[in-house]
Amino acid sequence: MRKQLLTILGLMVATLSVLANDGGKLTIIVKNVASTEGIIQVTLFDDESNWLKDGELKKITIDNQEMVSIEFENVPDGTYAVSVVHDANANGDLDKNSFGMPTEAYGFSNEARGMFGPPDFDESKFEVKGDMKIEITVK
Repeated sequence: MRKQLLTILGLMVATLSVLANDGGKLTIIVKNVASTEGIIQVTLFDDESNWLKDGELKKITIDNQEMVSIEFENVPDGTYAVSVVHDANANGDLDKNSFGMPTEAYGFSNEARGMFGPPDFDESKFEVKGDMKIEITVK
């Protein structure tokens, strides 16, 4: 009887821990970082209506030029898009020249590139299911 009670208790704890998990871990690998100056800004967007306006922003200092990794925890399954900026002067903005062209490196999920501006959400979107990793090359 005691063994059965412990088994049931163990199953209940395991079930509660699965239910408490709100989602998976999304790891963003940023490649082609030109220098260790400044910071990398990675923003996760969950909807087209907030694309490049309001997302979950994470910033990280650059220790390794070859690859920078940022994790988003508890990401529910769904459709997302990511933007990355190598903010070389750490001023919080993607700097641009007088013609409006970016002077700092940037990238998007799916390696999307816009023709005359940033790509659309649809070009950058991807499906998250559980834990996963994506790579984005900044240029």
